[in-house]
Amino acid sequence: MRATAGSLVGLAAMTSVAFGAAGTAPLDTSASPHSLPTYYLRGYYKLDTERPVWQDSDEAPWSQVKTNEPWVNRRIVKWGYVPFTHNAQNYYCLIDKGPRTGSHVNDVTFLCGDPESVQSLFIQNNWRPNIPLIGGGAELESSLRPRTANGN
Repeated sequence: MRATAGSLVGLAAMTSVAFGAAGTAPLDTSASPHSLPTYYLRGYYKLDTERPVWQDSDEAPWSQVKTNEPWVNRRIVKWGYVPFTHNAQNYYCLIDKGPRTGSHVNDVTFLCGDPESVQSLFIQNNWRPNIPLIGGGAELESSLRPRTANGN
């Protein structure tokens, strides 16, 4: 019985290391209505053209902001974009938190752009980003930390 309990504790510890990072807030924001999550990202897909490109992030946090901030366009938020600040700059991000095609493992991917770029791409062109899963592009990467130095 002790061996089974020990195995379950070890499995739970490995799972928490594999799927999240210390200091990374859960994706569910319903826990506290007054606090919004903060994320520490390895990187994100930059939305400034019709083909998002992977960008490494720094150690600075990505903090979600309330939708009543003066710079937030509610029309963009209505379509799934989440307002964030990072290094004193404003961003809109789409958060993809589902499993990849053919997988049962949930992964989190952030697609972020500055307000001007997102408004231009989305409002003027009625465009929502689409990352190809195969062919012609880099492998889809998870945004959440941690990753080892060798990329695994």
